[in-house]
Amino acid sequence: MERSPASADQSGSPSTGGGALSHRFAVAGVGLPALALLLALPEEPFLAALLLIAAFAGVEVARAAGASIGSALRAGVAVAVLAGGLRAADPAASAVVLPLVVLVLAAVLSGARSERPACLWWAAGVLYVAVLAAHLGLLRVELEGQRWLLVLLAGVFATDTGAYAVGRTLGRRALAPSISPRKTWEGAVGGFLAGAAATAGVAWALDLTSGADAITGTALIGAALTLPIAAQAGDLLASAIKRRLGVKDFSRLLPGHGGLLDRMDSLLAAGPTLYWIVAWGT
Repeated sequence: MERSPASADQSGSPSTGGGALSHRFAVAGVGLPALALLLALPEEPFLAALLLIAAFAGVEVARAAGASIGSALRAGVAVAVLAGGLRAADPAASAVVLPLVVLVLAAVLSGARSERPACLWWAAGVLYVAVLAAHLGLLRVELEGQRWLLVLLAGVFATDTGAYAVGRTLGRRALAPSISPRKTWEGAVGGFLAGAAATAGVAWALDLTSGADAITGTALIGAALTLPIAAQAGDLLASAIKRRLGVKDFSRLLPGHGGLLDRMDSLLAAGPTLYWIVAWGT
């Protein structure tokens, strides 16, 4: 997330010039209305669209890991099946599978890419996308799920914007130089403050803090404090995966932005965080 306007590739050469910047604006001009339409969909069409997006993200991570087209397509199908199954199952199933995701990702990230069998990378990519994306579906079917998704998006986007703005103007101390050299502690603090304010403010503006099914004050504070941290952790996790795979982006689907998974990394981590807070705090 917190990236300079002229972001560099891994060799340090600038990769975003005027043309790339215009591509970013063009993608945003199409993507933002598409996102608004997605959020406005009724529950079942939304869930179907989510599974399609997750499946494509699964294909992206499999291809980035060097899988053949056929193996990557099978990864996409596996993501859709697993995400759909977890969404339809008892929510406790997702809580049980989450530690498995952590363990598998830790296993593949703890050594060099060449030291890990291809099947482990394939399984890690499927679990990473499917289990985390399933929580976006779980959040949607909660009471007031559409409005909670708006809170999620507002919190993540504010975290991203705050980290970028503060990191660009005040950033001095590297946050995780071995993973993402451009991220700074100052940017992380700016992202945290902006994300916390947006999470709490949008939840209040959407009237999610009153009524019989409202979130408790303690849960809202918890969401405001943890969602920005989860969003930035998700971004760092995706950066760590890409660095281990030796790629700059998961794909080139969106000019100037990378792939779908490059745009979803923070949401994938923040979604489960907000879902469990909402599920337990209402």
